[in-house]
Amino acid sequence: MDKMLNSIWFVRILAFFIALMLFFMVNQNTIGSPSLLPDAPNAPYVLEDEPLVVIYDEERFELVEEPGTVDVELRGSQVSLSLFQITSNRSTEVFVDASEIEEEGRHQLAVSHRNFPSDLSVTVEPQVVSITLRERQTASFPVEVQLENEDDIGEDRSLGTPIVSPLNVNVTANRETIQAIEDVLVYVDLTDATESIEDEYPVHFYNENGHQLDVQSEPQFVTVTVPLTSPNKLVPIKIIREGELPDGLSFEDVTVYPNEVTVYGSSDDIEAVDFVESEPIDLNELNESGELTIALEVPDDVERIDPEEVTVAFTLAEEEEMAFESLPIVITGNDSNVTFDTEAETTVNVTAFGSQSRLEELMENDIRVSVDASGSYEGEQTLPLSVTGPSYIRFELDNDETVLRFNE
Repeated sequence: MDKMLNSIWFVRILAFFIALMLFFMVNQNTIGSPSLLPDAPNAPYVLEDEPLVVIYDEERFELVEEPGTVDVELRGSQVSLSLFQITSNRSTEVFVDASEIEEEGRHQLAVSHRNFPSDLSVTVEPQVVSITLRERQTASFPVEVQLENEDDIGEDRSLGTPIVSPLNVNVTANRETIQAIEDVLVYVDLTDATESIEDEYPVHFYNENGHQLDVQSEPQFVTVTVPLTSPNKLVPIKIIREGELPDGLSFEDVTVYPNEVTVYGSSDDIEAVDFVESEPIDLNELNESGELTIALEVPDDVERIDPEEVTVAFTLAEEEEMAFESLPIVITGNDSNVTFDTEAETTVNVTAFGSQSRLEELMENDIRVSVDASGSYEGEQTLPLSVTGPSYIRFELDNDETVLRFNE
């Protein structure tokens, strides 16, 4: 026996017969002569729950109902069925073609198949299936922010109005789905929040019963900003001036923008703030109209201010003057036991300096000349006069003091 196996002719003859047997096994159904091997029965092979592909115009329609799967029965030789089963990279497909359908609704379509081996017979069950198409529409919905756990925000923080970007999202779906949308929400959790929040959040859709809908939007995420700040309030801005304008010039117009500033801090600290001062403007340096960017001074005990600087736009004009005679002097600070001295002047002449347009609007009752008698005085006292009036007009007095008599 060993000699036979070692013989090259024996091996060649054995290989020939094996090849011949395999040839007849594969081609027994296509040749007229009987097979050398017994016939293998044509037992069916069934692919259960084979995915059913629906081909349709996805830009125009939405597929709302389909079978999903079908059963596929294959018949053929045992060799062919075995080869099919062991093939891992099959490109077979079972499908219905709805690409020519022009109207929405329910449609009955025949099931087709492709890329199965030609030596296998293919039977699909069911052979006709129902699908339902709905025409797609696009609608825009505003997004609402739902804040969660607001109670976790400390009393020293103020919660602002949430800002959403973009304000609306677009939904492309069938008419029934779009009509079912009642609320479009994003949820922002404020747990442990100590400063303003800015992040992206997914968009959720709900029907009128509060049930969430499986809807895709464009975009699917929106940016939400939730301002979280210290207590704050708006106060006016006071522009501080130093020096005098060059000779012959006066302010025609002055605009400050913004004209208010927000101060942040504890409730007690900001309550004491009535205005915010600017850094001083040196009037000596101004010789023509223009704009200045001026920083603001942060009041004591205030956390911060916003904005931190303002723009001052001003127009200069030639200075004019206007005289007002015998304006009354008002005693302030102590009107119960003080009078003018018998020989003291109770009126004073005032000269106003400003632009022509401002002087044309100036009235006598816009000017107030006063003497402060609030100190602890006795007998006869000579005290300085002060004058106040509209902004950007300067005043000169022909007499800058008067005599008061303090009675016991």
